[in-house]
Amino acid sequence: MTETVLVVGASGYLGRSVAERLHERGYRVVGTYCSSPAPTASVQFDFWTDDVGPLLEDHGVDTVVYAAANEYGGDVDTGESGVDDPFDARAERFAADCAGRRVVYVSSAAVFDGTGRRYAESDPRSPPDQYGHRLATFEDAFDEHCADSVAVRSSYLFGFSRGRLDHRLARTREHLERDEPIAYFTDMYKSPILVTELAEAIATLAGGEATGVLHAPAPRISVYEFHCEAMRALGYDPGPIERDAIPPEMDVAPDTSLSSDRFESLVGFEPSAVAPALRSQRGGTASE
Repeated sequence: MTETVLVVGASGYLGRSVAERLHERGYRVVGTYCSSPAPTASVQFDFWTDDVGPLLEDHGVDTVVYAAANEYGGDVDTGESGVDDPFDARAERFAADCAGRRVVYVSSAAVFDGTGRRYAESDPRSPPDQYGHRLATFEDAFDEHCADSVAVRSSYLFGFSRGRLDHRLARTREHLERDEPIAYFTDMYKSPILVTELAEAIATLAGGEATGVLHAPAPRISVYEFHCEAMRALGYDPGPIERDAIPPEMDVAPDTSLSSDRFESLVGFEPSAVAPALRSQRGGTASE
C-alpha cells in the first residue's frame, strides 16, 4: 500500500521541493499551506489555530515532514481566532498528535550562537534569540513524543525551488542587474546547501530509520564568498559586490557552519559546494 506523507509548509520555498521529491518517489503527498494554496499544497492548515490530529486521521498519514516556518512571528496566533496558546504549548500539542508516526522536522543552525564553528550534532545548543529557542522547543517536543523522529539542521538554503530563486541571491542578482553595489560580511560563515539537495535528503530520511539530530554539512564559506560564487555560477560579474565586516555593535551569529560524520551514510551523498550546485540547476531554471 502506498504510504502517505504529510508535508506541513508544502507551499514554502523548501516545502514545495520536498513535496515534489516525495511525489517522485511514489509517496502519496498531502501538502499544507497557511494562506495561499500552491500546486504542491492543497490543504489549509494554520499551526496557531488548527490541531493536526484530525488531519492525520482523515488522510491516513504515515509520515510527517514539518517544513513550515512557524518559529517566526509573534507569541500567539496569526489570525483573529481568539487562540492565545503560547508557542511552546502549540509545539507540544502538535508533536503529541504525531506520536506513533515517522517524523522529519526541519530545524536550523540557528539553535547555535555562532561563537564556534563547524558545529557537530553532539555540540550543546546555545540559541541566541527567540527564533533559535523556538527551533529548540520543537526539537525537544518531537524528541519527547515521537520515538521515530529526526531533526535535520541546515545553515543556509539557496538555489531554485520549482523555478524560484531564493530571496538572498535574488536580491543580489537584482542589484547586479541594476549595476548597484551591495555588501556582504567576509567574517560571517555558513554551510549553504542547495534547496533541492536538502529536499532530496529529507525525502530519503522520510523513508529511513535515522533518529535524533542530523546536520547538513555543506562546505563552510563566508557570506561574501557565497554571494560572489553564486553570482559567477549564474553568469554575473560579482565585481560590484563589496566586502564588509560585522560591526562590533551588531549582535549576530558569526559562524553557524555545520559538520556531520553520518550525513552521507544516511542519505547517500555529500552536499555540493555553491558554484557546482547552482550550475547543476542552470538548465532551464536559472533564467527565472
